[in-house]
Amino acid sequence: MTGSRWSVDELRGRSVLECGSGAGRFTEVLCETGATVTSFDISSAVHANAASNGRFPNLRLVQASIYDLPFPEESFDFLLCFGVIQHTPDVERTFKTIMRYLRPGGRFCVDVYAAIVAYPHPRQLLRPFTRRMSPAKLYPLVERAVPRLLPLSMALSAAPGVGPYLARLVPVANHGHLGLRNGETLRNWSVLDTFDWLSPRYEKPQSRRSVERWTRDLALREVSIERRRGMYVIRGVK
Repeated sequence: MTGSRWSVDELRGRSVLECGSGAGRFTEVLCETGATVTSFDISSAVHANAASNGRFPNLRLVQASIYDLPFPEESFDFLLCFGVIQHTPDVERTFKTIMRYLRPGGRFCVDVYAAIVAYPHPRQLLRPFTRRMSPAKLYPLVERAVPRLLPLSMALSAAPGVGPYLARLVPVANHGHLGLRNGETLRNWSVLDTFDWLSPRYEKPQSRRSVERWTRDLALREVSIERRRGMYVIRGVK
């Protein structure tokens, strides 16, 4: 699975906890591996996830707070948390809380916005306004804006050398670096992630030093911290 570096063979038949699934973009990928997937989100996005992925018999969906989960601790083989912890009130507490549900020897992959890199971005100019909007009003605006802004972002990103920096000038999520060939998928992912940029109440990027300290506090093993564009991707073993 891209990002986590887990293979289908590793996941098949194992238990996976997906933290903060949103509308279920990664839920579908996890379910298709044959893993037993437990996925939760605090928001009503779980209903959209159910509509999209309810066909999978190996999926259990729950609406719950990340700080109050109805699962036994140390009960999952794998833990995935993408695009979530920077949007919680206490990022360190969130990271340490979700690790309680991973069994000893289990593998995790968590990402978080990288401090400094995430700050000089035009979305920061929009967020004081958009985070006060209801999701019902903001989402249609994002749906209309993305088809107009994404082609510009893609064109800028193609400039030799400076493309990734120029693309950041356009306040829209651009996944062109992933090599997605399906234009509809590219637009859908852009809509979801642009909405994710603009809607959350909290946005708290973290420094590499902080992330390293969390992993030491929990005595996590085989830890790698990779900077991918504006994110830190943290992988390892409990």
